[in-house]
Amino acid sequence: MNVIVLGLGAGRTGTASLSHLIGSQHAAVCFHELNPTGVVFQGNPAPILNTINEFQAILNGGDRRRLSLDYSRPASIATYRQLQQVPAVRMLGDIAYYYLRYVDDILAINNDVRFVCIRRDREQTVASWLRKAAIGRWPSLWLADRLKSLITRTPFHTSRNFWQEHDGTRYQLDPVWDKTFPKFTATNMTDAVGQYWDWYYAEADVLAVRHPLHFRIFPIAALSARAGQEEILNFIGVSAPQMVVSEPFHLHQSTTTD
Repeated sequence: MNVIVLGLGAGRTGTASLSHLIGSQHAAVCFHELNPTGVVFQGNPAPILNTINEFQAILNGGDRRRLSLDYSRPASIATYRQLQQVPAVRMLGDIAYYYLRYVDDILAINNDVRFVCIRRDREQTVASWLRKAAIGRWPSLWLADRLKSLITRTPFHTSRNFWQEHDGTRYQLDPVWDKTFPKFTATNMTDAVGQYWDWYYAEADVLAVRHPLHFRIFPIAALSARAGQEEILNFIGVSAPQMVVSEPFHLHQSTTTD
């Protein structure tokens, strides 16, 4: 069975581990945030639909080189090279929170896609995102950058903020990731991230009901237990004798948004 698997979650939800689990299966290759440069939160499904069509063409035996990816991302390049080298490919996947808005568009052109959505506790997700959004500096560099900002009268950023509209004065603008998140009206960033979590899983719950054969939500604990991994693999069509599982099984990949 040839299948495309897309992993989702609000971010900071074990999606790097999910990518590894899927990519560990027989004749499977799975990316993690393949090409965020081309993605916007809503309004233009073309980049994502192009990815689905390219995946399907490869699964049908087409040229594996013909895949759009962000060449500024070392992880994407490494997985792309893996794709060129594996003897056979029967499962292709990518894991990224930003697929959520385009689930209906994807299923309209390809019914052989499975969506695995990982849900983590709200407070843990918010806290993890706030840590991830912070701009870390060594103490000496912090002082140097702070003095530079005072002398040049330029902003001194200590954080990014993907969840609120801003002009770059208080928060650092990010041309890749800012455009991939919904924006919320909130008194502070903590509240905005919380609203994002609420919105994300409200949307996911609707999709799980609308597309029960294609879209399913799993708790993050499923990634660190054999039974949970087997449930995920069964959902995406991996037969029991072919399943590759591992305990414990959780990765942290701090260089990505997830």
